[in-house]
Amino acid sequence: MEEKREIRESVNSPLKKLSFKNEVYKKIFLTGLALLFIAYLFLNSKSIFTGFGTLLGIMAPFILGGVIAFIMKIPLNFFERKVFSKIKNKKIEKHKRTISIALTFIFIILVIFIIMAIIVPQLINSFDGIRKSLPSFLQMAIDKTREIPYLSNYSDKLQSEYNNLSWNEIFNRIRDFVTSSERPSNILNSAISTASSILGGLVSFMLALITSIYILADKERLGYQATRICYSFFNNKIADKIIHVVHLLHENFFGFIRGQLTVSTFIGIATFVSCFVIGVPNAATLGVIIGVTDLIPIIGPFLGGAMGFIMTVIEDPTKGIIFIILILILQQIESNLVYPKIVGNKVGLPSLWTLVAITVGGSLFGVVGMWAFIPLASTLYELMREYTEYKIKEKNLDLRIKKV
Repeated sequence: MEEKREIRESVNSPLKKLSFKNEVYKKIFLTGLALLFIAYLFLNSKSIFTGFGTLLGIMAPFILGGVIAFIMKIPLNFFERKVFSKIKNKKIEKHKRTISIALTFIFIILVIFIIMAIIVPQLINSFDGIRKSLPSFLQMAIDKTREIPYLSNYSDKLQSEYNNLSWNEIFNRIRDFVTSSERPSNILNSAISTASSILGGLVSFMLALITSIYILADKERLGYQATRICYSFFNNKIADKIIHVVHLLHENFFGFIRGQLTVSTFIGIATFVSCFVIGVPNAATLGVIIGVTDLIPIIGPFLGGAMGFIMTVIEDPTKGIIFIILILILQQIESNLVYPKIVGNKVGLPSLWTLVAITVGGSLFGVVGMWAFIPLASTLYELMREYTEYKIKEKNLDLRIKKV
């Protein structure tokens, strides 16, 4: 009975302060580093990569389903805790989870549809405008080089290359490649391969959606089963610490994703309102582009600003300059006021270590690594802080920051 009570108390309060006897956290930390190193070796070894890639391909829909469920839990919790918790109806309370899941998917589909409906037509128009305006822009740039002493010597060469450049010839070559009778089998094979890839991707995506629905519908039971397995394989002290680490990971990842989405929504709306007020064309499209690209750490704001500037400067060069100034102001507000208040409080990772996490994650796994390594680094930072605090208290030391 006492052991069951201890397990129940540990499960109900997994985020409580835990002792560091036997240095279990140190073992978990070193084990995690070893697993990451092994995974990195797998991903960079050609002989092992084939088998690992096959296994990953089989598990990919289920992994993607877990990621979708994790993101979908943000609006799901809102519907359950903020909307249906205020409705006192037994039938609605009984089917609250099912209705919330349905509303969550409807909400996400509507958001994606609105973004695509706003951004795709404008991008097509912008590319068409670039195609029409690019020759005059290039000619104007060549003319400007004649006014610069150091570049005037190259102006004639640039002019000659530009005169020999034929856009129609480029498009004709592309058309000839597609319609050439010399490669009908290659084109047919390419079409079949593309169709198979699309069909396989759709099947995998549908399987991922179904997996995410099952996870969302039964997430409490899945968590309970994982807890039972953990306590059945390890003794209570080790299981307590594993549960503590898992809950830290969950809180940091969930808080980071929710905060990042909130900040991106804020910067997108602020961009739309600002552009609309000062008369910058395509304010809605620019707001969507800035909001979506802001989800990419560090390089996202620059990418969105560059895309918005190109779209704006084609229609009005003066408005393009105003747009760049506006984006710089909004990015300063986001970086110094909004982001630290929203994401900083959720993650709790100092700026220096955030930069390190983004750099390491981006160099290893690209944009996905940038997203994953920030909450992962935050978890490691919190565990190291707890362990350091425990060891300092154990040694009875009085260490304080010295102001210089």
